[in-house]
Amino acid sequence: MHLISQVVFSETEKKDIIARIPEIREALKKNCHTFESFPAGPVLKVGDGYPGIWLEHNQDNLFFADIDPEIAWRSQEMFMHFQREDGLLPFMSAVKPLDECIGFPDHNYVGYWHVQTVYPFARCAFEIAKKIKRPVEDLQQIYQTGSAYDNWLMQYRNTLKTGLVEMFCEFDTGHDKSPRVKDGGIPSTCPELDAKNIPDIPELPIISVDLSAALYGGRTALAEIAEILGKTADAAMWKQKAQETRLKIKELLYDPEDDFYYDRNKNGFRKYRTEHITRLFLNRVLTQKEFDSIYNRYFTVPGKGFCAPYPIPAVAIDDPHFDHTFPKNSWACNTQALTALRAILWMDHYGRGNDLTALLANYLKAFLDHPETTFQQEIHPFTGAPIGKGVNYTPTLLIYLEAVKRLGW
Repeated sequence: MHLISQVVFSETEKKDIIARIPEIREALKKNCHTFESFPAGPVLKVGDGYPGIWLEHNQDNLFFADIDPEIAWRSQEMFMHFQREDGLLPFMSAVKPLDECIGFPDHNYVGYWHVQTVYPFARCAFEIAKKIKRPVEDLQQIYQTGSAYDNWLMQYRNTLKTGLVEMFCEFDTGHDKSPRVKDGGIPSTCPELDAKNIPDIPELPIISVDLSAALYGGRTALAEIAEILGKTADAAMWKQKAQETRLKIKELLYDPEDDFYYDRNKNGFRKYRTEHITRLFLNRVLTQKEFDSIYNRYFTVPGKGFCAPYPIPAVAIDDPHFDHTFPKNSWACNTQALTALRAILWMDHYGRGNDLTALLANYLKAFLDHPETTFQQEIHPFTGAPIGKGVNYTPTLLIYLEAVKRLGW
């Protein structure tokens, strides 16, 4: 069984798609800017309408490295440069003070209000460094940064001492407007705009599936880096910690009845079937057998789970929490380009290469069917129509290029 069927393009459609490649590449280059707070040179912004660089978008640089390796690496340097003394990485850095560009009462250029981590910094920076052949000294810097961030997560986001990572606010996982991260009065950001502060509400803390998956992914990366650096004892330590994390995720967050992983708090599971499940795939937490069971049940049955005409929707389409009003910037329903781009990093690994090809081709078909597109960040999961008024969202532009590459055009 498959996620969706493979689209067949006419020769005219194929030519039209290929003809836009220079335009797409130019739009990506225009998304690169030098920030006043980091004058070393241009870095890759999230998009034309987004005034900065976000940690949850760091994997964008892994793909952009094929276009401009220097900018992709400089983006890693920017995050490392702004790592706080206590080890916290910024969730974003902006082109101008945050209160001026995104409306929160913070006069700084760099924000630490929440974690907003998905594809671990250590893994992403390591993969970029390997791709563009950075010197070993850069691996040492990644290692120090990733180790300090791991320590921060265990000090401030492990209040229940489970060894897993807790969610404190809506934006921690980047799932804006999702009921999974809002229900129960969960605020958008942490108190005093500092990610170490837990809001005083009964619903918290919540042990998070995807934040814990990112912890695991970061630890496997640190183990690999330590091996290269000749830190044999450290490598063994990180492997052990990663294994402990994986087992604890299974023990505390897996519901065998639903064959799904849910967040939990003192009241038990918070049962929301959202795309957070793909972040276990992204960080390769699951064995092949575990993955196949979940994927076959929730990703291959048309009209159920995440098997929409234009996958992968942010919430399972048969989940009662799915928002059928389809507002913009909503992880309560819409198919997000970020999810599709990240799928490139896990589908082949788990043996779903045909589904990945079909998924990327489906995006190209959506662009053809909806010439009004300005390459927004999300599309309608049932029609493929663009949602919102965004322009040249970086992951969407990257999907276009990756899809063409995947199809061998």
